[in-house]
Amino acid sequence: MKYLKIAIPVVLFASIGLFYFLIPSTIKISTFLVSNTHELTAIRLLNDPSLFIKSMSKHYDSNRHKIIMDDIEFTPNAALSNIIEIDVATKALQTKSFITANGVTKETAAIHWFAEIKTSWNPIQRWNDYQEAVKIKKATAKLLGQLNNFVEQPANIYGWDVKEITLKDTTLISTKFISKQLPTTAQIYSVADALTQYLNSFHKQAANDPMVTVLENPTNDYTIMVGLSFNGTLPETANYKIKRMPTNGKMYVADIIGGPATIQNGYAALKTYLLDSKRPSPAVPFELLKTDRRRLTDTSKWETRIYYPVM
Repeated sequence: MKYLKIAIPVVLFASIGLFYFLIPSTIKISTFLVSNTHELTAIRLLNDPSLFIKSMSKHYDSNRHKIIMDDIEFTPNAALSNIIEIDVATKALQTKSFITANGVTKETAAIHWFAEIKTSWNPIQRWNDYQEAVKIKKATAKLLGQLNNFVEQPANIYGWDVKEITLKDTTLISTKFISKQLPTTAQIYSVADALTQYLNSFHKQAANDPMVTVLENPTNDYTIMVGLSFNGTLPETANYKIKRMPTNGKMYVADIIGGPATIQNGYAALKTYLLDSKRPSPAVPFELLKTDRRRLTDTSKWETRIYYPVM
């Protein structure tokens, strides 16, 4: 009986001590994942309010300008570099949270959503705050997963679906000319037809549609290069150059539907993606004319694939 009188308060104090140890005065909430996206792509999402809101999809209440998940309100504030502050409000408490993005590898980024709750010495209040923290953690985990699904799709960030491909064993025949203005459709296809005739003279055929690169010169004119891919070998001439495309070379590609303005926007988006990937480009980009533009005059239906070489 004597030992029981001693044991009861010891167990009681130990239980209280364990309670305060397991639920500290500052409750930390942390949700973390590694996304298959570039660090700068994730930061671009955090820094653009319209993109961030779009990533929240149906959970964003446009009337109240809040994100709602499991009856918890999240209010985004202005982003600063790689971090965005988000106010959190449950029925029982309010606090601030933050989302950060940092690179892990060239191809992945760590996205971290975290917050802290200052609680009291009152055990009931501390327990209630802990329960609210658990709810916030579950809600942020759901929202972070949704954000990740959004940012991993390049089309959501850059406007077009950008993919990386590996080149096959291909040879290219090309030529170039100078023009005071941007090339017309007739000019491009006239050159492509001449290349086709040269291939046919050696009983060879083009393996794909014409490829075009337009470079603006410091002399206020343009250098236009037109090429066709084919299999095998051919002799060069003064005007026709033969080049073997690097086997297993890497390319970023994007398929564009639309006329010249849309194609230029596609080039700009692909260049931004290249810069965000932090990978160098060993050569100039070019476009594949998937639609015969002589037959289809409606430019809004033109199909073009843009290629951006990368290392």
